[in-house]
Amino acid sequence: MDIQPNISILIAARNEASNILDLLVSVENLNYPKEKLDVLIGDDASNDETATIIQNYIADKPHYQLFEIVEKRAGLLGKTNVLAQLTAKAKGDYFFITDADIKLPQNWISSMLDFKTENVGVITGVTIVDGPSIFHKCQAIEWLVALKLIKTLSDFKVPVTGMGNNMAVSKNAYEAVGGYEKIGFSIVEDYAIFKAIVAQNFGFIQHFNQDVLATTKPPANLKTYFQQRKRWLTGGIKSGSVLLIPAFLQALLLPFLLVLAFLNLKITLLFWGVFFGINMVVAIKAILKTKQNHLLAYLIPFHGYLLVFMFLQLVFYIYPSKINWKGREY
Repeated sequence: MDIQPNISILIAARNEASNILDLLVSVENLNYPKEKLDVLIGDDASNDETATIIQNYIADKPHYQLFEIVEKRAGLLGKTNVLAQLTAKAKGDYFFITDADIKLPQNWISSMLDFKTENVGVITGVTIVDGPSIFHKCQAIEWLVALKLIKTLSDFKVPVTGMGNNMAVSKNAYEAVGGYEKIGFSIVEDYAIFKAIVAQNFGFIQHFNQDVLATTKPPANLKTYFQQRKRWLTGGIKSGSVLLIPAFLQALLLPFLLVLAFLNLKITLLFWGVFFGINMVVAIKAILKTKQNHLLAYLIPFHGYLLVFMFLQLVFYIYPSKINWKGREY
């Protein structure tokens, strides 16, 4: 875009003392004029040092504001409640939304705004898990493959979803749908706002390159990992996301192969070979496109991860339990 618009960066933070400073440093290092930025942070009833860390960091930075989120607006909860209140105070032409456990690339804003299409209401970047273990690397590849699929569908004008830790929404589109106050609470707030905006005939963009690639810290443990995935599946089912089709097919692949192997081992090996080959090509293209070449070394364990953990996610989803996220049950 020729004229640099005013940008509001919106951050919901709850008990993020171990993460928030890394995010704020990456925000401060963004390659975008400070006079065009306002950074709004909502402290969502944290009971750790989150607010103190934020206050100390932004003390000499007038374009940052910290708000203590106490009231619940329009029956909203969690992140949706925070975002509803921050957007009411935001001055930007675009609301850039990210999470407290994210590190942003320097050219994030300008690269997200790199489009020629008119009437674009929602823009999504790329986020991957960044952690030291093989398990974390497999999650990173998983996210890249999923986002590559979303990118392909988006290029064919098929709306899929946004990503609430790396997403921008135009002020015009947000106001046209009435904001979160009208949309209501959702545990997948990014998909809810995306779906509402697209329904109002606004355009959508899914970028897929290194300049919009953010990193997120991995779930702290397996329990948190499965809670995260249960939240995604629950939200996807309630909202009717098209991503549920490949997700459930992938989850059922392991039991399908086991049954097939009992009946005919040769056909099983052939089926697995075809699946492995197609998935390998997609994964390699996604890795090279985003210049995450270090992940190539983890492609073999990634396919084992897909078989086992996609199935376990389905088992955990079926298991009767509440979703616990950021210390709250839903």
